[in-house]
Amino acid sequence: MTPIRNLHLLVPGLLGPMPALAHTNEPLRLDLLERLLARGRQLEHPGRDLESVLLGLFGITAEEGGNLPTAAIRRIGDGAPANDRYWLQLTPVYLRPDQDRLLLFDTEDLELTLEEAQELADLFNSHFAEEGWQVEVRHPHRWYLSLNSSPHLRTRELAEVFGRNMDLFLPEGEEGIRWHGVLNEIQMLFYTADLNARRDQAGKGPVSGLWLSGGGRLAQISATGLAGLYGDSSLLRGLARVTETPLERTPARADALLDEPGEELLVCYDRLQRPVLCADPYAWREQVGQFEAWLEPLVDAVRAKRLDSIRLYTCNGHSYHLDRGALRRFWKRPRPIAAWLDRNQIP
Repeated sequence: MTPIRNLHLLVPGLLGPMPALAHTNEPLRLDLLERLLARGRQLEHPGRDLESVLLGLFGITAEEGGNLPTAAIRRIGDGAPANDRYWLQLTPVYLRPDQDRLLLFDTEDLELTLEEAQELADLFNSHFAEEGWQVEVRHPHRWYLSLNSSPHLRTRELAEVFGRNMDLFLPEGEEGIRWHGVLNEIQMLFYTADLNARRDQAGKGPVSGLWLSGGGRLAQISATGLAGLYGDSSLLRGLARVTETPLERTPARADALLDEPGEELLVCYDRLQRPVLCADPYAWREQVGQFEAWLEPLVDAVRAKRLDSIRLYTCNGHSYHLDRGALRRFWKRPRPIAAWLDRNQIP
């Protein structure tokens, strides 16, 4: 049994953006992370979000003007059988008016149940029966729609749109205008839904509509050499099933990874992503502190030659290669973590 030698660690949200961090009361001290970012060999890496970085490691890239086929892969991760049909992901969303625009949010904080999601999906299926559309509800927040043909359509992942003006991210391509109309039709359909009336009476937020993303067919996936995957996202589960790679939840203690078989492992540590989406500096501070403590045994393992390297992917166009040589670059002076954070995106 060959012990782990190299660890690929994806941490979306590690470098923000988190513009409100400056407004928290106490300075944030992350001595280990600040040293690692300074001493690690910074490399450009394609992809500025979790989806493109993760799928890129499996040899999956979007064609020009197209999408990464995240819907087809997430659907498999949610328990569906694989096929070669074109799939779109439909995500229930809440739209909040803000002056002359609508800001888009998911419904993960609105206590949407599977039964409620299915009730709205039944309404959708009935309304669009003439189109032959029948949406699958695999999870309250992840629905899937199969189309008979592949539309010329480019969509954006919800994480890119979250909390921002939805009009700036509407579907593009030859059939984009048609799908703008579909999204508007869904909003009107859900506005008058009995479910939303009941949710309003119960003091719960409404489901305002659906967001389209990840359209495509299941892509050919390259061999990666990865012996194991760790994480719990539907996207990672789908990749694990398609490639027949063992998958486990991320361990509470990182040193548990050191005795795992296989030279290459991949960990998707996504607990900092939600605080970034919600622009919550307090939750982000808590999570980044927990991540630093989780990471420390792995850094110690590199120093002790139990682990050759850690490749840290910050999902913002860069990665950091950490090996014993990098850890010895004492002349690289650390900077406060705030100096490493991405600038806030303009909505």
